[in-house]
Amino acid sequence: MDKTPIHVRFSDIDMAGNVHNSKYLSYFEQARIDFLTKISGENWNWRKKGLLIGRIEVDYILPLHLRDDVHVETICDHVGNKSFTLSYKLFKNTSEGSKLCTKGRSILICMDFELNKSVSIFNEWKNFLMESINSNS
Repeated sequence: MDKTPIHVRFSDIDMAGNVHNSKYLSYFEQARIDFLTKISGENWNWRKKGLLIGRIEVDYILPLHLRDDVHVETICDHVGNKSFTLSYKLFKNTSEGSKLCTKGRSILICMDFELNKSVSIFNEWKNFLMESINSNS
C-alpha cells in the first residue's frame, strides 16, 4: 500500500465550503502518480509505453474541507492481461482518528503509443503489481 499526502487548496472548495466532487479525481491522480513512479522509476518513457484510464469510479462518503489533513492509500487489487486496477481510499485525520471520506477505483490499460494499441502489462511492472496484490491479501 502506498500513502500519498494531499494538500487541500482554496481553489478545491465549492460554494458550500466542501471540496468539489471533481477534485477527488485529481487527488486520486496524484496518488496514482506516486504509485506508478515506484513501479516505473523517474526515467520511464510515458510517450512510448504508457497508460489509458479505461474506467474510474468514485464513492463519496464524508465531505472534505479546506484545512483537513488528508491522505490517499493506493493498492493494486487486480492484474489482468493488458490492464490492472488500482483502488484508492481517501482519509482525513481527525482528533478521533482517521476517517474514510472517499473510495475509488481505476482500471488502467497498458498502451504502446508508438503502435497506438493496447499491449500486455509491461514486463518491468508485472512482478511489482503481483507482489503488491499478494502483500495486500
